Amino acid sequence: MEQHKSRLVYTIGMLTLFLCGAVLFLIGFFPASYSVAEPHSTVPEGRPTTLHGVEVTPPPPAHDAFILFLIDALRDDFPSATSMPVAHSRACEKLTLHVDIPTVTMPRLKSITTGTLSNFIDIALNVGHTEQLQDSLLHRLKKRNKVVSFAGDHTWVRLFPSEFTRQAENHDSFYVNDFYEGDRNVTKTLESELERSDWSLLILHYLGLDHIGHVEGSASPRVPLKLKEMDEAVQKILDHNNFPNYLLMLTGDHGMADGGGHGGNTPVETTVPLFLYSNNCSKTTSSTKRYNQIDLAPTLAVLLSVEIPTLSIGCLIPEMLQSLSLEHQMYAYFYNAHHLLNKARVKFGHDRVHRSDYYTWYQNATLLHKKLLHPLREGGGGGASQVYYQNAKLNYMRVAREISGLLSESLVKFDYGFIALGLALTTASSLHIVLSVLYLDLTEQLQLDSLKPGQLLVSVIAAVLLNVTSHALDIILTSSTLASILLMVPISIAVYLTIDVAQALLKIALPPIYTRRLRISIPLPLPLLVCYAIRTLTLGSSSFIEYEYKTWYYLGNTLILLTAFRTLRRRITKTNVELDGRHLYTIASTCLWQMRKVFVMLMMLTLMRYIHRLQAIRSTIMIFSLLLLWARLHRHSQLPQSAASGAALFMVYCFRGLNGQVQFFEVPPYMAAKLMVPTLVIFWCCLALVLVLGYRAALPQTKSFGQVPPKSVLLQLLQTNLSSSLLLAALLQKVQNILLLPVLLVALQQTYKLCDVFGTSARKFSVRLVHVYKIIMTIFLARMFFFYQGNSNSLSTIDLTPGYIGQTSYNPSIVALFVTLNTYSAEIHAFLYLVVHTLRSDLRSVGIMQLQPPYSIAADSLIAPLYAALIMLPAAFYLCLMVGFRYHLFIYSVFSPKVLYDCYTVLVFYLVFLVTSLYFKLFKHDA
Repeated sequence: MEQHKSRLVYTIGMLTLFLCGAVLFLIGFFPASYSVAEPHSTVPEGRPTTLHGVEVTPPPPAHDAFILFLIDALRDDFPSATSMPVAHSRACEKLTLHVDIPTVTMPRLKSITTGTLSNFIDIALNVGHTEQLQDSLLHRLKKRNKVVSFAGDHTWVRLFPSEFTRQAENHDSFYVNDFYEGDRNVTKTLESELERSDWSLLILHYLGLDHIGHVEGSASPRVPLKLKEMDEAVQKILDHNNFPNYLLMLTGDHGMADGGGHGGNTPVETTVPLFLYSNNCSKTTSSTKRYNQIDLAPTLAVLLSVEIPTLSIGCLIPEMLQSLSLEHQMYAYFYNAHHLLNKARVKFGHDRVHRSDYYTWYQNATLLHKKLLHPLREGGGGGASQVYYQNAKLNYMRVAREISGLLSESLVKFDYGFIALGLALTTASSLHIVLSVLYLDLTEQLQLDSLKPGQLLVSVIAAVLLNVTSHALDIILTSSTLASILLMVPISIAVYLTIDVAQALLKIALPPIYTRRLRISIPLPLPLLVCYAIRTLTLGSSSFIEYEYKTWYYLGNTLILLTAFRTLRRRITKTNVELDGRHLYTIASTCLWQMRKVFVMLMMLTLMRYIHRLQAIRSTIMIFSLLLLWARLHRHSQLPQSAASGAALFMVYCFRGLNGQVQFFEVPPYMAAKLMVPTLVIFWCCLALVLVLGYRAALPQTKSFGQVPPKSVLLQLLQTNLSSSLLLAALLQKVQNILLLPVLLVALQQTYKLCDVFGTSARKFSVRLVHVYKIIMTIFLARMFFFYQGNSNSLSTIDLTPGYIGQTSYNPSIVALFVTLNTYSAEIHAFLYLVVHTLRSDLRSVGIMQLQPPYSIAADSLIAPLYAALIMLPAAFYLCLMVGFRYHLFIYSVFSPKVLYDCYTVLVFYLVFLVTSLYFKLFKHDA
């Protein structure tokens, strides 16, 4: 049993090292914050006061009051003449803003207030973020003692904890089931602020539309009602007479995908409207002009008469400057170009800037600007002045756009030291576990699964030298001496694993002179290798990543169909030989009939692609799904446990019925709302009963505990865990996706039977061959069902609704647990089912006597390390691809979300495997 114990501990160790390496890689590839100019203090903060010796004066505030009306997830096509008639008809300007990725709230707020781009990793920091910005529009206003009021999303308060004079934040901003209450509070604050006249800037951030999208999608009937509510709030501002000179800006922080989520790079997520309202606008215009969201910060800074934030790399929006005089407009364009030119000097150096084309444009613009100043101050506005004005404006805007683009590109920074260290850990750990699984003899010779003190000492010495050299050459940059010392640990481990891998590869590559040739310990069938290699190599194409589900659909079905035909051919050939070639047609018909369930399963897998289209009959589908799931659970449960499972599934249907998602008894809305909580309480009680009944055999006080074989106890515990997880997943899944749970179990069962028959039909039976087929089939089916569920490699398809089922407030731990269980349901349950199946299997059922060591021992001696290796290896390969594609056009829109998905997949498997290994350790005497 020591061998099996070491394989579990070894596998957990390799997974841990892989995840540590992945974290280091992500730190190096996605630095926590962007900095355009390294020493910000060298960028002049004050506004220029002279132009070629002529005094220029910054413009005063263009309006008495500014209102930023921010509707979360307001995409560009939402406000229209029908959905928001007041807002649409009374807008002075209708513009469009392009939103940079990631399209989530926190980084978008940073872009609006600072004028700089956000890092992609901000999408991971969006939830529970505590960073406080050091410079922004709000900081500039506070320095001038301006009153700034705020109401809405509490993310603002976390970013700006002391910059608001008055604030009314929604503390449950992440509680997506709140469609109306938070917005009503914002509107109440709006009404009270409209009665005041002391504020310069009022920020309103409405969240209801975003929450509706997350829960019900962009096509929800609640969306038009919410837009109407927002329209009424806009009307309250426009009809109020307390502010004779105001500027109202209606926009969104990001858009909304068709499924209701956001975070991706589709046009509906990266395009938001910008409607401008003022009581001084001459006429209503509709413009198709498009600007960047980061352009809001410098434009508002000019209009508010404060300094442009140091980090800003945005340009000006001309339509927002119409209320300024021509002289002040010229100053605005000059100031923004001057600011960006200073940043370019700091970033690229004076010599490079002075040799550039944009510096020549800047010089020409300032000369024209100087010529224009005298006639403007004298009140003249002739034809020559207009020519000077247009040419100066054009050159200033060309300068700003050119430098803004260059600074945006310069934001792409990589910490190659951390990237190299992360790649070393992930690649070495992946190859280490692959070699240890493929070559058991090599594992024993080199002691790959044990610690060697001498090699460890060499690794530490090498790590010291590497660490010192890397810091001396600025390859690795750390914030403190402690961090530098702590880096010794991963560097030492990476060197240790690299030595092991190098030794193993040399032994495999060099010819055996004094020792026998190494043999691969497990068979590697060519079809499996080809399918797995195709899947891995397609990671190098952005199109294959965007449409990865098609790859899995094709390879998964092809692999099952190919195995079925090979099995069919073997059985027909074998039987035909035994009967001397007689009755070939009867033999073929009989063998084909015996394979009927496999072909039915393939048809079911094909139908699962279109499950999302069956909305019209979802009540019938849900009833059928719950009955089928109960039947699958009943096969390996006792009567009391089956009854509890049935009651839990009935509560799932009742909950969906009370929500109005399926047909149910006619219940008044107020009564349905009251019954939801008791329904969920009964469900949790039934789920707890399933766990108690399943665990009772393992409790020491149970009288029959000593009479139950340990293997049966372990099997019963893992089966109970699987059943409980499936019941919880049935509650969390969308109505149409519940069918995937029993279909996954059926598909796995039939696939495993096919693998057993395929193995027994071979001339020489190999237990390891059967296991290899089952493991790879499990991985392929799990990925297929992952995409059947509606998931993709875009972050916008993550369904947050399950995280809030039964919750009355935002609890990040519960939300993360439920969303993970829902998103990775197929991955989790496929692995658990494989382990349970392996423990339960008896080869006598397929005509093979029980072998020694027992067939079930492979659950921890072969399946665990091989499954982990096949999960880790593509992820490690993809991390290497990320380095090669780091300057690819789609690096942040396509490749980066995929790397987060892959790393999180390994993390989910790690956690599930860790819990499963605990049971093996507690009941390790069962083998």
